[in-house]
Amino acid sequence: MSKPIELLIENKNEILSVHDQNNGVTQKTWEVLLAEKKVVPRLDLVMKYNTFKQYLTLLILVERDLNRQKDEELSKLRQIISEKDDELQLFQSQLLKVKKEIPKLRQNSKNINGWTVRLTSKGYYNLCKSFNGKVESIYIGKILDEQKAKRKIAEKMSKLR
Repeated sequence: MSKPIELLIENKNEILSVHDQNNGVTQKTWEVLLAEKKVVPRLDLVMKYNTFKQYLTLLILVERDLNRQKDEELSKLRQIISEKDDELQLFQSQLLKVKKEIPKLRQNSKNINGWTVRLTSKGYYNLCKSFNGKVESIYIGKILDEQKAKRKIAEKMSKLR
């Protein structure tokens, strides 16, 4: 013969379901479980009603505590998922902004008298142009001044001829 608590734990879902169907009345739950031998077989052989009543109370308390803990963990996980979703949406919006700006950056490439204006990583402007497979470069400075660039292009062209 098995122990009463083992039998209750093995069949806890069925027992708690019958208990809920009988509005939490322990006596009715006991009677229904005895009447329906298929739900919990050998119940009357393993324990008496007083034992069932005591263990059922404990089983209900433990089940409520486990459900409460499970609900708390689920709410924490939902909160974490929500925060991660918010971060993901923020990253996606930032990515869209960057994607929209890439064509603008490409369109901003400028030519002055056939020379390509380039902005270096340090923030300086250079002019570049290829002559017979060799790239010539002209330093402009931190500020792109077209008049200064045209003057330097004229100087460079006079040196190249």
